[in-house]
This record gives sequence, structure tokens and C-alpha cells, in this order.
Amino acid sequence: MIAPKTIDLSRPRRLHMIGIGGSGMAPFAQLLRAEGHEVSGADARPSETVSRLRLAGIPVMTGLEADLLPSGTEAVIHTAALPADAPPLVRARALDLPLLKYARAVGLYSRDRRTLAVAGTHGKTTTTALLAHVMRRAGCDPSFLVGGSAPQLPPPGRGSSRYLVLEACEYDRSFLHFHPEIAVVTNIEADHLDYYRDVVEICAAFRTFAAQVSGLLVIHEGLRETIARAGGIRARVRTFGTSCDADLRVIDLGASHGVRHFTCGGRAYRLRMPGAHNVLNAAAVLAVATELGIDADAVTAALESFEGVGRRLQVVGSARGVAVIDDYAHHPTEVLAGLRALRDAYQPRRLWCVFQPHQYSRLRRFLHDFAEALSVADCVVIPGIYAARDGDEDRRAVSAGDLVREVQAFGGQAEHIPDFDSIVAFVRSQARAGDVVVTMGAGDVGHVAGRLAAAL
Repeated sequence: MIAPKTIDLSRPRRLHMIGIGGSGMAPFAQLLRAEGHEVSGADARPSETVSRLRLAGIPVMTGLEADLLPSGTEAVIHTAALPADAPPLVRARALDLPLLKYARAVGLYSRDRRTLAVAGTHGKTTTTALLAHVMRRAGCDPSFLVGGSAPQLPPPGRGSSRYLVLEACEYDRSFLHFHPEIAVVTNIEADHLDYYRDVVEICAAFRTFAAQVSGLLVIHEGLRETIARAGGIRARVRTFGTSCDADLRVIDLGASHGVRHFTCGGRAYRLRMPGAHNVLNAAAVLAVATELGIDADAVTAALESFEGVGRRLQVVGSARGVAVIDDYAHHPTEVLAGLRALRDAYQPRRLWCVFQPHQYSRLRRFLHDFAEALSVADCVVIPGIYAARDGDEDRRAVSAGDLVREVQAFGGQAEHIPDFDSIVAFVRSQARAGDVVVTMGAGDVGHVAGRLAAAL
């Protein structure tokens, strides 16, 4: 087998990025440009992200132009979701250009940096952003790659230190391109089953990732058997969790006035992000901060000042006594954690959830679990399913109506309203003072939150 062509990213290059509007690709494009590379990009359609990249000085082609390759391109970096027979990839092969998937390019970029990687089925984006925030506030000034918008972080650029903080996704085994000095694994669950055969295969991939860590591996205490005791781990292992057996024990004291209070390692902390799951994310960051020798008082202040990440229980607006929240949850565990966090934080009169299933394949596999999680809400509205990498069999096998019926079987109130305009009109007419409305999903359902907040 012929090894794929590669490229040295330690000196400026002319790079073209296909799928540049993606959650990982967009910040990487900005980081590469800050490093002195000449970056151009292409995406299927215009978006807010594409507009931001253009404003930052990165030319982005959309529509029919997206199939073109700029003259002088030295290498093509592309999203893992792009099919191998996509026209720009075919053209790049004809020109014998190096073709690098996003994760492989990041792996090349990170080779001469002190890499801190955050992996796990849930909580990667928030934990990565929080770690970058803590390190910046403490003066470490890392470069960072976060798959979400964190208002308190500047646009991705080259930090003054050699640290690189990045989000490490398991899809397509992308995280195996990284060899971090320090890594966090927040949790492991069955997901991305359009790529992995089952949870056993997922755990095997995480073990391979963990074996590539050279310094410190921070894991949730529930992963001891799966990772720490499975053999092949050369890094030191530190666990976090709520039991006495955890190396870093968290005692969650609950919330008051929108602030979460907890102790960890015998020290008190305050966190403005709702939910017990975010307390565990913060504990993982505390373990890394301790390893880096960051001053404890600086960490305490940074945790309390962190305002969260866009589309992670993000407050979009409030009017007529109705709070509108937006969240990226697209797995049953995430949906349940988010809804419980909102009940705890707001104690609403009624909790509304507009949930857009992401992928027919995911809904098909987790239909019962999604329904059970959604039944925590008082009123559930299901729009059309957001298709991504779905085959015909999955599309035929499940529908939004199936999810509605499952939620109702759990005793919940749910209905299917296909289009966003009708959803906004319906919720606006029914929501009352004291209600909380959350939009959830990894697709484009976030548009409903903004429009509803404006319409109330």
C-alpha cells in the first residue's frame, strides 16, 4: 500500500480547506492563517461561520465554485464527511497534491507542540474551552482548537507558549492522529454507530488513544476497567468522580442564584454553567491545571468567570417571562443531562423542548432512550429529522412520528410539527410566563431559538 502524501506545516504553505465551515475546520483555518499559511476554503453553502471567516481575511468559495481548486494550492485539507469521489478531491489527486483529512492535518500541526487533548462521548467542547480559558487566565497563553464558540476566547490564533489545547473527536478514529502529552477522557458511550460496529469497538479505539498519551491521562473514575486497567497505558493516570475512590473527588453542593457550588480536592469552587455534568467537566480541568502547576487561586477565579460555550445550554433571550435556551444535545444522555440541568437551574412552570433528531441512524438505534429522556420535559415538539450520512434503510426505518409516539408512551406530551415557522408560531402562542423553552439538536434547530426569542 502506498503511503499517503504529506506536507510539512512548520513553514508557510498555500492550503485549501474543503468543508471549512465545519466546527473543527473553521478554527483550524484561522489558526493556520495566524501561523502565516495562505489559507483558502470551500463550503457547500453560505453560513454565519463562512461570513466570519471571510471577515477574518480567508477567501471561501460556496455553491458551484466550491468544486474549484485555487491556483497554486500546495495541499488540500478536508472534512472527514467529504466523499472520496467529491470533484475537488478528484482534481487534487489528478494534480498529485497531498490530501489530508482534518484530524491528520491537526496531528501534523501538533507534532512540535505540547498537546493537551480532550476526548469523550460527551462534554468535549465545553471541557476544551474551559481548559483553554483557565490556561489563558493563568498566563499560559495556549493555542487552541475548540469545536464551538466560546465568547471569552479570542479567535483561534497562535499563543505565545508551545501549548496546544484541542478537542479530540472519536468519529472516524480522528483522535488517533494525536499523541498528546496530557489527555482527558470525560466518558465513553455508544455513539457514532454509523461508523463503529458497537460500544466494544468504541472502547477499543479509546484505549488506543489513551495508549498514545505520554504524560498524564485524566479519566472519569468509571473508566478504570475500560482504560486504566486494560494494559498498554504508559502515562500516569488520575481519576475524577464523585466517589471516595476517585483521585480527585467532587462533592456537588447544588446551585443557588444561577451559580453551581462544589468542592474538589477539599477546595470550594463556583461555576456559572448549569448542570451536574459541568461540575465533572470542571473537575477534569482541575486535574490538568494541577499537573501544569497553575496557581489554585487563579484556577478558582477562572472557573467562576467562565460563561460557557455557544449552543451548550446557551441563553438566547427572555421575553414575557419566557426564557429561551439553545443546546447542542444530540444523544439521549446529553438530552437528559440538559433537561435536568434546566429544571434544577430555572425550576420552570413548564419546560418545553424542541428537539431535532440528528441522523436517522442515531434516532433508529436510540429511539427508546431518546423518548425516555425527552419525557422529562413537559411539552415536546419534534421537527423533521436532520439527515447526515444516512442510508436509505435508516431513512425508511424511522420517522419523527415514531419518536412522538414513544414519548407519549412514556406519559409525555409531544407532537410533530415539520417546519420551523410553524414551530415558532405554535410555541409563541402556547408559552406563558415562567416557562422555559430549550431547542436541542446538532442540526439547524438553533435557528428556532433566535426566531422565537425575537417573536415573544
